[in-house]
Amino acid sequence: MKLATALEQTSLSQATVVAGRQCLDRDLAWVHIVDHPDIFNWLKKGDLLLTTGYNWPQDPQKCRDMVRRLAELGLAGVVMAVPHFHEHFPQAAIEEADRCCFPLLELPWEVAFSDITQQVLEQIINFQTRIIRRSDLIHRMLTRAAIEADNLQSLASALTSALELPALIVASSGSVLGASEPANDAVELAVMRHLNEQANLLQGVEPQVLELDADAGAFRLGCPIRLQGERVGVVWLKGQRDSFEELHCRAVEHAALIAALQLSHQRELLDQENRLGHALVAGLLEGKFPETPRAIERALVSGWCHTRDYRVCLVLLDEPIPLSREGFQRRKEQAERITEIMQGLGIAPLLSVSLNQISLIVPADVVPESIWKHIRLDGGAMAASRVHRGVAGMAQGAGDVATLLPLLRPGKLHGFDEVLFPRALMGDDDARRMLLERLVTPLTRHKNGAMLMETLCTLASEGFQLASSARCLDIHISTLRYRVERIEELLQLSMENPQARFQLQVATEMYRLQNDA
Repeated sequence: MKLATALEQTSLSQATVVAGRQCLDRDLAWVHIVDHPDIFNWLKKGDLLLTTGYNWPQDPQKCRDMVRRLAELGLAGVVMAVPHFHEHFPQAAIEEADRCCFPLLELPWEVAFSDITQQVLEQIINFQTRIIRRSDLIHRMLTRAAIEADNLQSLASALTSALELPALIVASSGSVLGASEPANDAVELAVMRHLNEQANLLQGVEPQVLELDADAGAFRLGCPIRLQGERVGVVWLKGQRDSFEELHCRAVEHAALIAALQLSHQRELLDQENRLGHALVAGLLEGKFPETPRAIERALVSGWCHTRDYRVCLVLLDEPIPLSREGFQRRKEQAERITEIMQGLGIAPLLSVSLNQISLIVPADVVPESIWKHIRLDGGAMAASRVHRGVAGMAQGAGDVATLLPLLRPGKLHGFDEVLFPRALMGDDDARRMLLERLVTPLTRHKNGAMLMETLCTLASEGFQLASSARCLDIHISTLRYRVERIEELLQLSMENPQARFQLQVATEMYRLQNDA
């Protein structure tokens, strides 16, 4: 309750304010009647002192000292009954009270102190009752929002409904998590800039008032949202400095707690989704995925289809093994970033993590470069497999990138075909086998495999000259062109490419040597 309210609604209305008129907004918590030479030990902050003035000092300096000490105690003010012992407050007391912004009031002697005490205390009790009722209403509204709301936007709206002041919930990054009214970008940027400029601001858990623009009356009551000691956001209440009361502080603090619980719940759901998604991807890449209808259906829900073509990609982080605590955190942040990138590309974030590696399954129509260009500046390297399909294909894709792993260079994106051919030329048996799987096996498995392989071997021997190849095969050149188109389709390459031609020549020679043996 404010002293000004008591002056309006009780017998104190008969009093005359003789000093500190500009400070009548002081909080009034109790009424004390004291006439004693040493009154300071009997008073506390928020008391309104009623005195007859019997022991009020006459000496000007003592008057000043008494007023100053009472002001320092935080009293609401002093009411003196006049003119029995004093006609008025001494002039020295009035001057010191004005200097200290401390209210002094003169009350006609005939007004009983008991009436003042009864009426003021009744007002205080009624005020506290209203506060308790309103606090209970706010508590119930915010609790209901905590139970029923599925986002922080609903919490901001509930806070505004309870307090009738605009509410805003902002993440530490500056993004708005919930707002009861359209956000004023300039003001919100000023809020976050003010926070960043003052490192110690809002570091505790208590609500605090920030002055953004005193001339414009822009004030914010803010309470930090904390999770495991980390400030993840702030609940803001907009208003005038004088409009913020203890009730607002407690409500904002309550809202910050609810927001922390909501964000914690969202984190747990995200972690659970990530774990389930990671388990699905890990099972596919390790060849341990059960090809049951139920498992296939669960995979479809997660975004993986067994009839669709994919590449397996692997991001090798620039982190030493074993990972440090900071390394685990950086891996988590990178995985979250890759998830956002894949979602931005409109594809399911199918990924898993292990040690300093992040594996992801990407649809074949999405080029790995579209992901790599967003993360290449973060260090590390990336490998991309051949195109595969089905459960067995995902395990093959994992084998592709595992083969590339020792060859990865920091800051580079490596495709499987990029290093496969040089390794095959260097005599690597696994690389030779995979080169044949890439350039020969798709033809031999075709129903016309023998014919297609004969055509490819002839083309390679004749330097891909169509006319001479057609004569060697004893077919019309149009028939040869048709076969060439079919081979290009099956191998997913163009024979117009000199590099592809060279690789086909090597592969067909390896095929001949293998079959002659």
